[in-house]
Amino acid sequence: MATAHGTPPDGLECMCTFEDIDSSNYVEYQTAPSGLWHPSKFCADVVQEMLDTQYSKYMHDVEKASRDCAAAVRRLVTKGPPVFLSDPHGLPMPDGDTHIEKVWFCSGTREVSAQLKGALIGAEREELWNVQKEMLAAMEAAEKTDPPQ
Repeated sequence: MATAHGTPPDGLECMCTFEDIDSSNYVEYQTAPSGLWHPSKFCADVVQEMLDTQYSKYMHDVEKASRDCAAAVRRLVTKGPPVFLSDPHGLPMPDGDTHIEKVWFCSGTREVSAQLKGALIGAEREELWNVQKEMLAAMEAAEKTDPPQ
């Protein structure tokens, strides 16, 4: 944890691709509200893929689960639609911090927002979340009136 960018720790390996992480594929993430930077346990390609697809995957998973499984919907909807990049294993959140604010790609020294591509914020996010919670409530009510066969 640091207030400035660093270099890849020796022996760091991507948890997803198992490739060695060096300055060409090293990523750090800044958590809020502390503002501290942390080394990612994922390489740059994986982090970029997560930024680009994590929100759409959530939406797809909710839609798929809503066809038949209230428990799966409950797990997805409880926290609400994601806004920021997250992964408890490759991008662990320190105690006291609430989300990842920025991502820094060592190659090219590029700092970007950790907001997920396509993620809704503010009133739009709340409206979507309310719709999802209503859908979940309807599914749970249906489960109570229609016992399993």
